[in-house]
Amino acid sequence: MPEIFAQLGLDYKLLIAQVVNFVLLLVILQRLAYKPVLKMLNDRTEKIDKSLKQARKIEEELKNTEETKLSEMKKAKQEYQKIIKDAQELSEKKSEESIEKTRIKTQEIVENAKIEIRNEKEKSIKEAKKEIADISILIASKIIGNNFNEKEQREMVNNMLSKLK
Repeated sequence: MPEIFAQLGLDYKLLIAQVVNFVLLLVILQRLAYKPVLKMLNDRTEKIDKSLKQARKIEEELKNTEETKLSEMKKAKQEYQKIIKDAQELSEKKSEESIEKTRIKTQEIVENAKIEIRNEKEKSIKEAKKEIADISILIASKIIGNNFNEKEQREMVNNMLSKLK
């Protein structure tokens, strides 16, 4: 066997030493580099999965908020229509003087209903923006880290929300 290596120009002792060194190097790299890198990748995958789940949850909450807002607006519109219908029936039954008084009262009710609807809409929008801003800050702080203080994060989110208008 040593003769075959000699004919090929190889030193079998050196070849065996190199194979042993290579095997040792593989074992050391597996223990020192492969396992920690694999653990780091698994941890990162878990963080990404958790962030995606949170994003889905936030999206669902936003959808539910939007649905609630729409149902409230629909309910207010139905109430508004009912008030107008009642006012029209009353106005038909009364004399000209009663018709004028009823018309004025109906307009006041409609204006108050519009103001109330507008106020509720603004309140809902403000609450939704605040929730979105808080959630966005939470997501941004999870993704970016704590590179910004809370005031800077809130300003950044408010700027983004104003751009979305």
